[in-house]
Amino acid sequence: MSAPVTVVNARGEIYRRTKFVQRVDLFAAGFALVALVLFSILTALVIAGRTAIIDHDLILSLRASASPVLTAALLAVTFASGKLAIPAATLFALLISRRDGWRTGWYYVAACVTAQLLNAILKLEIHRARPHGISPKLTAAGGLAYPSADAMMAVVIFGLGTLVLSRTIASAGSRRAVRCVAVIFVVAAAIARVYLGAHWPSDVLGGLLAGVTCAALWVAIARSDGATLRASQSQVTESGELT
Repeated sequence: MSAPVTVVNARGEIYRRTKFVQRVDLFAAGFALVALVLFSILTALVIAGRTAIIDHDLILSLRASASPVLTAALLAVTFASGKLAIPAATLFALLISRRDGWRTGWYYVAACVTAQLLNAILKLEIHRARPHGISPKLTAAGGLAYPSADAMMAVVIFGLGTLVLSRTIASAGSRRAVRCVAVIFVVAAAIARVYLGAHWPSDVLGGLLAGVTCAALWVAIARSDGATLRASQSQVTESGELT
């Protein structure tokens, strides 16, 4: 009688794990939907010119706190989020593939590529100019403004990459610490683009929302496919044990 009971228990464990995966799927999909709605609302306001006054005021407020130390720090941040984005994405993809499987690594790469293409399309469609004559332009920035590519890619490359990779860290405290550092970096990268005169505040906010939408959507897709939660693929062996 013990073998059938063990099989039932094992199947019950698989069911509980599967339900957990489904809840994660719904959370990620819901998160993506909320971010998409907020991005759509902001985009409509930007196109209608409703953000012009607050954009102008926020730039002046941010520049009022300018200092050589802050400028140097934010130049370093924007260099890391911009010039080092491709090397960082490559490194994240390799580490994720090594520690969490090649399928997870490919989903991460797909998220990065999708975000870059989406950003280019959105910029062409919205066709918004960058700030001019409001604050000093302290970093190289060309092309169209909305949404900010640096902010959007910071979320996907550094934020998503850290989130996925941190799942392989055993210590819960270390996982939280690493994720907090990633969040601080992403926020700093967004602020840097405004402070350095490259973007309007609404540009970076739009970039953050678009990045979150893209990242959360790919998390939902990857988890539903079972690429990042291998526990959901457990099977019951003939002896009634989980594999």
